[in-house]
Amino acid sequence: MSAYLKYLYAAASVGLLLGFRVVSKRRKIHGNRPPIVNIPAAEIFNHPREAYEKALREHGPVIAVPRKGLLEFIVDENLCQTVLTSDQSFSFEEAMAKILNLRPYVSFFWSFFREIDDLVQNGINPRLSTIMEQICPVFVRTAGHAVEQKTVDDMFEHAHTTIAEGMIVLIFGESFANERSIQVITDVATDIAGLTGMYSNSSFLGRRFPALWGAIMWVKVSCTTILAFFRFIGPQVWRHLRARNWIAGEEKPTSTLEYLAFKHANKNDGSIGFTSFMWIMSMLLGLIFASVHQTASVVVWVVFELAKRPEYLKALREEAYNHLDPVTNDLDPTNIGEAIQKATYLDSFIREVMRTKGDTLTTCRLTTSNIHLAGYTIPKGHLVFPLATRLHLNATHHPDPSVFRPERWQGENAKPAVMTSASYISFGLGKWACPGRILAVSEIKMIVWSLIVKATPRLKGGEYRIVDPLNITSVPPQGELILEPFSFA
Repeated sequence: MSAYLKYLYAAASVGLLLGFRVVSKRRKIHGNRPPIVNIPAAEIFNHPREAYEKALREHGPVIAVPRKGLLEFIVDENLCQTVLTSDQSFSFEEAMAKILNLRPYVSFFWSFFREIDDLVQNGINPRLSTIMEQICPVFVRTAGHAVEQKTVDDMFEHAHTTIAEGMIVLIFGESFANERSIQVITDVATDIAGLTGMYSNSSFLGRRFPALWGAIMWVKVSCTTILAFFRFIGPQVWRHLRARNWIAGEEKPTSTLEYLAFKHANKNDGSIGFTSFMWIMSMLLGLIFASVHQTASVVVWVVFELAKRPEYLKALREEAYNHLDPVTNDLDPTNIGEAIQKATYLDSFIREVMRTKGDTLTTCRLTTSNIHLAGYTIPKGHLVFPLATRLHLNATHHPDPSVFRPERWQGENAKPAVMTSASYISFGLGKWACPGRILAVSEIKMIVWSLIVKATPRLKGGEYRIVDPLNITSVPPQGELILEPFSFA
């Protein structure tokens, strides 16, 4: 045998060996994949809790479910903490980029979400008491208008508009608050929510052709909503930022916009260039979406549940009574931030509403590599969802889980609505738990107080209608709210 043939055989042998190892590895990964469970789309949409829980009972603790052209992985309650806190294996940023169909720009999301987290933790939370005093008059005024009308046909619209105006004051200052600004902000919150697929289940196109629906939503949002935001809000922000120099340390910021200005100004002369301006505007877009839509949705749930459970009104009103203006009987903005933090019974009521409203696929992560979990291998680049109902309605963690009982969060087991745990993931868990949850719960409390000190809420017909059982968190229920005048006198 010639030397040439020897080398040829040796190379072929090495090639075959490597090829066999690759094929074997692929087969091993495929063989270890979780079982694929085909759940009818109608069952996922109409009865998500029952459908997913049945699949996990029969095939769990990890299952793969085809939905809208994707293969999604669902895990049970025992794996929730692993998925939501193992950041090296399960990425929050990459999951958000995939949901928004922006995977090529995932490096942008790494910076973006860290900036948002810093903005909330250092630019908003330390000023929360002052912020509550600033926005309290907005909540009182809109509640007064609703009580005068005696009915609220669209509670989500009421909450959405109220919170949007409050966020304008928080972010930009009172001088920016006008009808056009409020409309632009509410449009931004609604349409960016649409990009995440929150409303896709309510659309035939979204259910049948999700990729096409997503592309149409991107065109709509880019050409209308975001353009309007930059055209109307942008010039005002630009003039405000260019009107002075922002030297960090010289003074404390009085708004979120000023916090960003001090942070991103030129270190030498305190000026704001165009690049910094565009980055600040992007931060504000993200903050508006995160702080308006979801909070307004939860407000609807809390108010509707309270309307169905009038036995809790007396205790909730007693908490609010000492914080009323003695002349108007409206909430007094003075020290309202501290008062809200001490409203523990209302806090427990909110936490119980969030636990029992039936969240299913509320938060997710994306695998950064082939991940071994509970004896299975989840391939790289796939979304992984813990099933929230297996946590929130679990008798091991919550005795009598189907019973609505806010008192379970009082006394020795006292836990505020914002406290996350492996058995309560309404605000997520781990490093990427919602950073704005303290602000959100404070706003919810203020809306509830503003209404119940002036009126007794009732639901027409005594019921509300769930629009999207799969997206309960993001798509609020519908119902007509009746506000019967109330007075402490």
